[in-house]
Amino acid sequence: MAPKQRQARERWETISRWLDEEGRLEVAEVAARLEVALETVRRDLRAMEEDGRLQRVHGGAVPATPQSVTTDDPCLSTTETALGARVWSLLPRTGSVLLGSGRLTTAVAKAIAADPPATPGLTFVTSSLDAAITLSRVTHLSVYNIGGTVSPRTRAQEGDWALTELIKLHTDVAVVAPAGVSVSAGLSQHTPAAAAISEVEVAVGGRTIVVAGPENIGTTALVRFAGIEQVDCLVVTATVDEHSLHSFVEHGTEVVRAEADHDTVSSTAPAPKGSA
Repeated sequence: MAPKQRQARERWETISRWLDEEGRLEVAEVAARLEVALETVRRDLRAMEEDGRLQRVHGGAVPATPQSVTTDDPCLSTTETALGARVWSLLPRTGSVLLGSGRLTTAVAKAIAADPPATPGLTFVTSSLDAAITLSRVTHLSVYNIGGTVSPRTRAQEGDWALTELIKLHTDVAVVAPAGVSVSAGLSQHTPAAAAISEVEVAVGGRTIVVAGPENIGTTALVRFAGIEQVDCLVVTATVDEHSLHSFVEHGTEVVRAEADHDTVSSTAPAPKGSA
């Protein structure tokens, strides 16, 4: 095999691996990571599409056979459902709430659908297709979907379009589901695109509620997007080991475990962002 062909094949294998891990790739990002020209990446993607390895989309590529997308929300565990109900109990019944993407924010949306508000006055903005579909069925809610590129894996809306719309907002509360939550490393996501959205979601919320399970607590994902001091309340599933929460309590973060009796591990709450 000629050197140029060998280099191209090596790039193909790298691009395929990144697609498997991240679900979508942008041409400019791939070019920077591979240290090659934009046209080289475009040529690679065309060839890989012809080879059945991926599907090109505007500005990048997604897997040729992405995970099936259903029109309904994913099934949730009992503890996830309990967390959704607990977060709903903490949210206002008037004003505005920004709901991020993820299984646990979908749990919040389903809890709202199961126990809808009695009167109008509450507006939800969300980057999650699953949450938007669920909330759109709820009487008395106003629901806005921010738009943008849809992740084939998480069904979250990302990219420049989504960021442009998000930065225009201010909501009373933002509910965010990070991939990693740590006192030392803060909040993090697996991909730059997801982290960029989450960073703005935290910034536009007057109060930030973070939702997490045992797989998130004490974990640090690839891209940090906020510090733990930006979290007003951390709500975790009952499956999170209480010992792993001690560092958050000692730091002064309000921590709530989503038990059936609404137990609170710590009632210590920092002042809302921007307060004196």
